[in-house]
Amino acid sequence: MVSRADNVERMLIEEDYSILYVSRNLDSTIEWLKQQELVLLQPVCPKCETFLMSHSKDSSKADKLKLRCLDKKCFATRSLRWRSFFENHKLSLMELVQIAFHYFLKQISIKETITHLPARKKAISKVYSELRSLISRYIEDLKLSYQLGITPPINNEDQLSGIVEIDETLMTHHEGQQMWTFGIFDRVTKELRCFCVPDRTSQTLIPIIKEHVGPGSRIYSDGWAAYNTITNEGYDHIVVPHVNGFGSGENTTNGIESCWSEIKRLTNQSRGIQLSQEDALGDLQDHVNVGVWRRLYKDANLVDELAFIMKLYYA
Repeated sequence: MVSRADNVERMLIEEDYSILYVSRNLDSTIEWLKQQELVLLQPVCPKCETFLMSHSKDSSKADKLKLRCLDKKCFATRSLRWRSFFENHKLSLMELVQIAFHYFLKQISIKETITHLPARKKAISKVYSELRSLISRYIEDLKLSYQLGITPPINNEDQLSGIVEIDETLMTHHEGQQMWTFGIFDRVTKELRCFCVPDRTSQTLIPIIKEHVGPGSRIYSDGWAAYNTITNEGYDHIVVPHVNGFGSGENTTNGIESCWSEIKRLTNQSRGIQLSQEDALGDLQDHVNVGVWRRLYKDANLVDELAFIMKLYYA
């Protein structure tokens, strides 16, 4: 009889190396991309706008395939990568699939990834950066789709709409400046939303709360002065003094506090947050959103989830 430990180990090995296996050569990589619908299968020809395009062999192309219009009078062709995540990358499809669906998802640093692939650091960094931006876009769209703390009452019309916890954490430093992240944790759904903020004033934090927390919700927070006016906005605000920890029972912020260590671990990508000079706050938000996404789908297949996002924004 195979033990549970042996089964778990086998599953982990299969998960770790399945992508490396399917991307072992160009043919198997393209076949996997077709199965996942990460490359267009039969798009409408952009030239004649009438006929479909199909895959056609072309040994002169790096991918050995191209899209060709089925109308014999229309000579339109497009790259196999047309309108896909891979379109603007010069790396081979094998490398791109491995970088995106293995090294990035496994939180393997760029430095370590370079030791496994012949690709240059700049090329790998570009893939990582675009993946962070893509996932961040998805998380930002989720934020706008509904509010937290609006769970319908159960058997009691007077019950509060929902309960959330809020807090801020110092995420990193950039050019000597502290960079903070504000978080909202929904106790019922366990969802976490993070906002990289320029400061922790009420002028910055209160509008975020009003936009993302449903009216009438109960909000637990520490005694930070910026939260003093939350009650004025129609919320039931409970302050949890952090003199002796983060509270207990219902009067606690343990939920949001426990999220911070998890997000920082999921954000680091084994190297720590790296911020560019151009848009440090925006870059930080992308890193944090990837951590939020990893946490949100920690019990799911991240390969499937990343493929879903790619199809969502590149179809």
